Amino acid sequence: MVSAIEGVDLSGERANGLELPVPRPTLLLFLSAGCGGCVDLFAATQPSAGTLASLDAEVLIVLRDASDPGLSELVGSASHVVAPQAWSAYRVDGAPFFSLLLPGLDVVGTEGVAWGAEAVAESVVRAMRGDLTVEVPRLEVD
Repeated sequence: MVSAIEGVDLSGERANGLELPVPRPTLLLFLSAGCGGCVDLFAATQPSAGTLASLDAEVLIVLRDASDPGLSELVGSASHVVAPQAWSAYRVDGAPFFSLLLPGLDVVGTEGVAWGAEAVAESVVRAMRGDLTVEVPRLEVD
């Protein structure tokens, strides 16, 4: 199931990160300042030149906490929210991870480990074309 996301921005102001239903494809990137594999993903979200920012999708960086002083520089002008509860709601164990939400679906369209901006972009494009392959199968618990 998809969940709305509320939290704060890096300045501590309340932020509605994600309202449902999504009106257009929305890429959630679960990133962390302490994650070496996240650096290129932060850069790829920048509106002016980022690979992921150029997709026909909204991009939202979802942070677990804002304790790292260098986080503001990494996030830059990208849309973001500090929302630890979103990590639980989307069952994300660690960064980097992505989930793509699509209009009309109440489940995640595709998700997986974010193995770099190009790999995430390819997954997003495939999903928006109708290939809703979940890259990280989850064990269902009854």
